[in-house]
Amino acid sequence: MNFRGMLRRIAGAGLALAAVGAVLMSPVTATAAPADAGPASITADPSEPWDLVYGATKAFGTVRWHARSVDVDFTLKASYCRRLYVTPYDANYKEYPSRSTSLHCDTTKTGTLNLVVDIPGGPAHVIACLQDGADDWLTCEQYDRP
Repeated sequence: MNFRGMLRRIAGAGLALAAVGAVLMSPVTATAAPADAGPASITADPSEPWDLVYGATKAFGTVRWHARSVDVDFTLKASYCRRLYVTPYDANYKEYPSRSTSLHCDTTKTGTLNLVVDIPGGPAHVIACLQDGADDWLTCEQYDRP
């Protein structure tokens, strides 16, 4: 191998090393997640189906648990006059303010009741109840945060 060939190989290897070094030493640019997206390790809020039946009256839907509240999506198929009440509780069964539908008579109503429990971890339980037109409790069921 002559001297010129050796210089070309060394120069070629030097250029290759310089290119690799430039890539490794350059600032890293990455696409940032939106500010409201949060860390990638956070999973979706848990949810679960629920239902209450009293005679021909049916109430059902989904309980969606959040960090400091719970949403109760519902469909109330009222036979006679009925109202849906939902009460949240913390892990020690301290009661927080209830929410309810208005009184519905022989009709179907859908909606969402949002119950705020502004404590770390939010509500641990909700109790859903059906009430009649005379404000008597008909049936209740407890649903626990998964």
